[in-house]
Amino acid sequence: MPSRADTAPQAIASLLSQVDRLWLFLDRFAAVPSYARHERLRVLRSQEVGDMHANGKFAGLFVDQEPCAYFAGVDDIESPVDYCETLGRELRRHRGAAVGVHAAVLHRPVTSYARDMKVLHRRSAQARAAGVDLLGSDSLAFHTDTLSFDVRAWPDVNMVDLSFALEARRRGVPLVMIARAAHWLRALAEDQEDSIWAGVLRDDTRQTKVARELAALPRQQLPRRGARRLSYRSA
Repeated sequence: MPSRADTAPQAIASLLSQVDRLWLFLDRFAAVPSYARHERLRVLRSQEVGDMHANGKFAGLFVDQEPCAYFAGVDDIESPVDYCETLGRELRRHRGAAVGVHAAVLHRPVTSYARDMKVLHRRSAQARAAGVDLLGSDSLAFHTDTLSFDVRAWPDVNMVDLSFALEARRRGVPLVMIARAAHWLRALAEDQEDSIWAGVLRDDTRQTKVARELAALPRQQLPRRGARRLSYRSA
């Protein structure tokens, strides 16, 4: 987002050395900023691929369909130097799953998305991996031969965590929150007025409807452990 110009360069720099290629979605930018120029970086502009807002973090999936490990990131979080190494290891451990840091579990019945959700925040320490209902799309990874989709087919924008969770559950892909130390990810800014969560707190009607749909589907068991090798991509 243009309003994240103060944090985006640092967030991008924290990922670039860890991936083979980084897809950067520029949402309604009048011009490509200077920090978006690097040999590993590929720019996708909303003017060219569609006005998909936050869904654009997965736009790289329909542009480049070569099998890979796909890591999601955002413009206001600094990733640690072992971000991809750690999530990649967890993908090998939990074969057939998507793994991530920020997560949530829905309370049943779901009467309100914002209220009926236990958040396992990215800043908190977690002693062990656990199956969850949602992973934060700011800090997750999956293999594209396990889960691949086209965000242009999603009916909603700026509901990425819910849409991703629904996509995974429909395809039988478990979501796993990884164990980690407190503050392993560092927020460069929080609680911005134009954040998606601020909008949810004002009105979560649509999110609640999708959360009920998600909660009605059975959660998959954690997968068996295994190993594989693929190239690394980020968005």
